Amino acid sequence: MTEPDIEVLDDSQGYPYSSHISVEGTEVQHGDLLLVFESGESRTVDFFERVYVFTWKGIITHLIDGPLPAEFREFEEFAEDKESGRIAVVPEREQASFFKDDETIRTVSLYQYIYQEGMQPILVDEQRDPIDRDPYEQRVTLCGDSDEVIEELFSNTPPASVDESRHLRKFLLAAGYNESSLPESDEAQLNQFTE
Repeated sequence: MTEPDIEVLDDSQGYPYSSHISVEGTEVQHGDLLLVFESGESRTVDFFERVYVFTWKGIITHLIDGPLPAEFREFEEFAEDKESGRIAVVPEREQASFFKDDETIRTVSLYQYIYQEGMQPILVDEQRDPIDRDPYEQRVTLCGDSDEVIEELFSNTPPASVDESRHLRKFLLAAGYNESSLPESDEAQLNQFTE
């Protein structure tokens, strides 16, 4: 493949300084999620990678709960994999970080994967020590719809405190969820999900 067409989409002086670029017409931003499939024909995801930074030669990503901490993808390879269907770029819809307790920072990220058959929310839930940059726990959940996102956050991994519940509500409201579909943040409602 010839050199791919790369365009800076923010006001940076070059793509290594940019947080938003286009590679052969595909927009990519810091924080976007790459779904790396087994093959162009497969819909089985091998790896989930978060776009970390751009260089003159390619894209550095962080693998989420993967065998290696990082991956480097040359722009030519990225463009070929995108064209063949081996990679999908999923934009980040919303992210929030907050103290779960005195010793844990929890980061939740919501992505919206749009494909031929429809749309799928992807939830990334990470926990780390406040003095560490790397998470000690990462989990990716493929949800069927917005109700499953709410269920995952409030039932499957219920908040441990009213404050955590409020942070999760604020996160989902910022992502465009209707307030009426979310559980309350008060103690009685929280107890309902933890029983």
